[in-house]
Amino acid sequence: MEAKQISAKKYTRGLALKPVIEKAIEVYACKPDIRHQDAAEILKVSENTLYKLRRDPNFWAQVYNYYMVTFEADVVGVLRAMVREGLAGNVQAGRLILEHSGKLQKNINVTILSPFEKYLEKIANGGKNENIEDAEIVEEFPDDFSDLPERTADKGTWKARNDHIAVKNATTKEESRIRRNQARKIMREWQKRAKLAGVDPLPARRPTPGQRKTWEKEIIRKEKLASKLLREQAGNNKTPCKPKTRKQGSPKIPTQPKT
Repeated sequence: MEAKQISAKKYTRGLALKPVIEKAIEVYACKPDIRHQDAAEILKVSENTLYKLRRDPNFWAQVYNYYMVTFEADVVGVLRAMVREGLAGNVQAGRLILEHSGKLQKNINVTILSPFEKYLEKIANGGKNENIEDAEIVEEFPDDFSDLPERTADKGTWKARNDHIAVKNATTKEESRIRRNQARKIMREWQKRAKLAGVDPLPARRPTPGQRKTWEKEIIRKEKLASKLLREQAGNNKTPCKPKTRKQGSPKIPTQPKT
């Protein structure tokens, strides 16, 4: 009994929403970019009710069908506008009208049937096809390449291609070897600095760029700290400067002048 009442309520509600659905289809077909709140005000329903309608796939299928009806009418208006522009001298509009009416053909379609398609066509016509001709029987002659020079592996385009690839790979290997040596030289210098600064070396596995950057920053920090300590120790070990004094010796005895 309760199930029948629920189904009756749904049926009644569906009949009540039928004019709303038809009007909503017209609204969304004519104004696809309309806001949800504005559409609910036009239809005079709540936003939740409209949201439930929009979630139904059949609703949007009906909106599309309604739009295609109006689209056909819009095509006629577009063609009339293009005719007016073409009469005014617009070349693109005139070309569009001629292509639409089939008066202007830019492509020529040429259909060539394969032998198998011709055979199928012959079977479809009851074995009678005047377009099929008997094949010409040609005697086979042995291939004689005695007048041609012997072909070797050194000749042909493959050798040139392989030589080009070998030269390119050699250049790439040399460049990679130089870059690898430079990277190793820079890494050895950083390892020496880390040993002097008392920083642990990097792990054996290849470090990430972030780990390498953090390690280098730690080395620079320890070096700055060590140089600061050395300057402070040098300043503490300095002795104060004494003022210079004359040497006090025995006074000189004046001598008598010679006569």
